[in-house]
Amino acid sequence: MQPFSTKKMRLSDVAYHGLRTAIIKAELLPGSPIDEKECMERLSVGRTPLREALQRLAQEDLLLAVPQRGYFVSSTSATDFFQLQEFRLQAEVWAARLAATRISDAQLDRLAALIEEARAGVEAKRMEIEWHLGIDEEMHKLIAEASGNTYLMQALNRLYALSVRSLYVSRMPVALLFEDLKDMVVIHEALASRDPDQAETAMRAHLSVSATNLIRPVEPARQARVEIRK
Repeated sequence: MQPFSTKKMRLSDVAYHGLRTAIIKAELLPGSPIDEKECMERLSVGRTPLREALQRLAQEDLLLAVPQRGYFVSSTSATDFFQLQEFRLQAEVWAARLAATRISDAQLDRLAALIEEARAGVEAKRMEIEWHLGIDEEMHKLIAEASGNTYLMQALNRLYALSVRSLYVSRMPVALLFEDLKDMVVIHEALASRDPDQAETAMRAHLSVSATNLIRPVEPARQARVEIRK
């Protein structure tokens, strides 16, 4: 768990981002208790900003608040996980449809730059899962932003964090993430064409593969039952 720079952030935000990253990257494993004293020392924050961060993470379901016992990293059952994926898939597809009619030229340029960065990484055979997921998260955040819907954007940010945590917990092979580049190109083309139907199809195809990769570590026996419905 690394402290964030405090130059442009409130201390509660420093604590929030530091803990959120540690939870998503499975440095803090599901079910583990939060040692507040240790967090304050590692993140260089006081008790009040830490408590604010803990409450915020509990609201996002990354932590569980237990009366008289403190905070614990939330655990996700197979049922919870499948419900999460169903919701996220539909929300992402809707964001893509909206973005197709609202995305700006500047946002399209930013997406193209992310694709080139991803292409360079794939060609260099970069194997750090943090790097690959960072690119993927930026792409999804950009599309959510381009949807022009603040509530959808906030929901997707929360859903993405909960979904990606399973990749770190399961130690998913980075090689599976290389396929994302092809999907990113198709999604960019669909958005650039300003065609909502094409954007939905491209995002649905991308998420169908992503859902399979995410669900495989959680419950292999149910993999065949995963279906992306319109």
